[in-house]
Amino acid sequence: MRTVPFALTCLAAAAALALPLAAQAQLSFNLGVVSLYKSNGIDQDSRQSERERDVRPALQGGVDYDFGNGLYIGNWNSTGRFGEANLEINLYGGYSGELGNGLGFDVGYIKYLYPSQGSLNGSEVYGSLSYGILTTKLSWGTSGAIDEHARLSFLIEQPLSERLTLEAGVGFRNTSNNNSGATDYRLGLSYALTESLSTSAVWSGADTDRAGQAGTGRLVLGLTQSF
Repeated sequence: MRTVPFALTCLAAAAALALPLAAQAQLSFNLGVVSLYKSNGIDQDSRQSERERDVRPALQGGVDYDFGNGLYIGNWNSTGRFGEANLEINLYGGYSGELGNGLGFDVGYIKYLYPSQGSLNGSEVYGSLSYGILTTKLSWGTSGAIDEHARLSFLIEQPLSERLTLEAGVGFRNTSNNNSGATDYRLGLSYALTESLSTSAVWSGADTDRAGQAGTGRLVLGLTQSF
């Protein structure tokens, strides 16, 4: 029962610390809702009585600060059911930039926290390269529940019009600790209703029976407001 107030406290603290920097227009927030929280194709809601339901809404939101020189830090949170925890908290920081000839990069570190379910806590490092509509990313677990857990992914984001974007992705995970190897996928559309409000429809799944029947894909609907 204390997890939601804790999440709000994290967001409030991050916002308060960043307020003096807001005038530089480098501080941004996001708030959204999805019909089901999926991470790399796997359902992030383990309520057994509702396991076969496609609609288990999750509230999500975070804050990001861009230092203007490639460095960034941020916080993102989502409700769900993670063992005894009802909240996932992500704390991250990294560095991104251009290598030239249209090739971009992003490297960073992220910490995953689950209040009331510390056994799920973990951290990882990540690195990605992007060129045009293609982004390739490698993540490697460095501690906790995802130690030595690796995932290689490929994502294509193709604008179809000024407001409509097609996305398609696939990821490959190894076997380590209590994590089983799997292939995950996503295919969907996002539509910009306004400059700061967007909606999405994504079909996502994975060939694993963790948090759902193996091979089962689900349609996830979302709405996100940025400010």
